[in-house]
Amino acid sequence: MASYGDDGVELTELTLGPPGANARRARRARRSGRSSPSSSSMVQAYYVKVSMDGTPYLRKVDVAAYGDYLELVEALNDMFYCSSIGLMDGYGEWEHAVVYEDGDGDWMLVGDVPWEMFVSSCKRMRVMRACEARGLSSNA
Repeated sequence: MASYGDDGVELTELTLGPPGANARRARRARRSGRSSPSSSSMVQAYYVKVSMDGTPYLRKVDVAAYGDYLELVEALNDMFYCSSIGLMDGYGEWEHAVVYEDGDGDWMLVGDVPWEMFVSSCKRMRVMRACEARGLSSNA
């Protein structure tokens, strides 16, 4: 193999890609029952932008890397250094709720449709105050 510079590091040893990409690939491979991820049999990634009211930055999340809504909400809490994000399912009082824009451009509450339908139709997500999201609930 060709060496890179005088230090003898082979080009095949370099890892190209965003931090954490290998962990996401491994999680998708475990979830789909494969022992090791290969580039030819990768699960489709569904990256969407996530904004949170009151924060000056956006995050990008691969929704296909999670198995259900609870894992996704837990990851959003970690991402935004928050513990007040939850689902509007009637079981808890949360300060923030997660809504998403579907393929038709409608804003819906996360958790209102089955997980697989959510993953395939989610275009972007927004973490907003729960009091503002109450009008979006299908059971409000």
